[in-house]
Amino acid sequence: MARIPTFAILTLGFCLAQAALANEPAATPAAAPAATSPAAAAPATPPAPVEVPIPAVIPAATTEQIQQTVDRATAYIRTESASWLNTRGCAACHHLPLPLWALGEADRQGYTVDKKYVTETIERLLGSKEKLLASRIFPDPASPPDPRPQGRGLNMGLPFLAVAARAQTSLEENQKQSLQLIADEIVSKQQADGSWEFFAGLRRPPVNENQTVDHVWIMMALAGETGPDSPEPQRAALAKATAWLAAATLPDTTQDKAFKLLLAARAGKSRDDMKATIDELLALQRADGGWAQLPELKSDAYATGQVLYILSLLGFKADQQEIKRAIDFLVVMQRDDGRWPMLSRSTPDGSPGSSKLLTPIECSAASWATLGLVKLVPKNH
Repeated sequence: MARIPTFAILTLGFCLAQAALANEPAATPAAAPAATSPAAAAPATPPAPVEVPIPAVIPAATTEQIQQTVDRATAYIRTESASWLNTRGCAACHHLPLPLWALGEADRQGYTVDKKYVTETIERLLGSKEKLLASRIFPDPASPPDPRPQGRGLNMGLPFLAVAARAQTSLEENQKQSLQLIADEIVSKQQADGSWEFFAGLRRPPVNENQTVDHVWIMMALAGETGPDSPEPQRAALAKATAWLAAATLPDTTQDKAFKLLLAARAGKSRDDMKATIDELLALQRADGGWAQLPELKSDAYATGQVLYILSLLGFKADQQEIKRAIDFLVVMQRDDGRWPMLSRSTPDGSPGSSKLLTPIECSAASWATLGLVKLVPKNH
């Protein structure tokens, strides 16, 4: 089966951890924008985007080819994730939480993954308060206050890590205590209207795309720690967050539509209740079988894998026409080393940018593609 050869494509490079931003100049203070706020102005002469070739004819993939695609992807994200953490010491959303989530799901669906790496990494990040502080995404009370505007906001690495941890089959008691610390931090940073402060000039799409996408990640993290016996402030914070999102006008992105369904699925809503949004999302599928992050972009593994994973939660199966076409797209577009070709959206307004660091967007895209494929084509069923 044909597969796209390795070649250089401009893409996103970022670390949302506060420490990774330490050497950046202070940003100009700004109020948190509404969900419908216009994006920041684009650079005067942004570089031309690099075209990602998609075959005119995409062949049907066999079950064996799909499973081989997953094996290549899990090997890639495990290696890439470990390398990022060991060399940069940063628990970035694209290199730690998303891969840990994907590897945990692949394990549950019968694929061979490095369980030792997943277990040890979860312990390294959440094993104690000291380890959480060492991950460089939790504020250290012993450090001087961050004077920059983003210092008063919530580090988005925390909700990402919490969601990934709760996706694992089991957690130690000390790890659960760290997750409660994250929940406390989330509650402490919530604004009076139920939202969390968002800095448009610091966003890193698609992972950190807009205020509503961040809001969904935060809600999922908070919901994972909130039950009938949870502290009242925690339950109140989740209720306020739910009300804020329900009243917000969602940006017209594939991810916002997909995340609306993700929250609904996690809340146990029926497929009939979500039919309108499901139909909107299915209508965005391209002729090549994939989905794109934005209308002006081509289909890619990030959007396609994300949509497949969420549709799998709603009961869609691998033999349905729409799903099979998307799976075939992911199989044929994967490179031999387990990655997928991706395009940068690293400039403040989300247009194709000049970042030359490929791994962040490629690692997150491979994670979403893995999540979608393993849920639809398990190896142990």
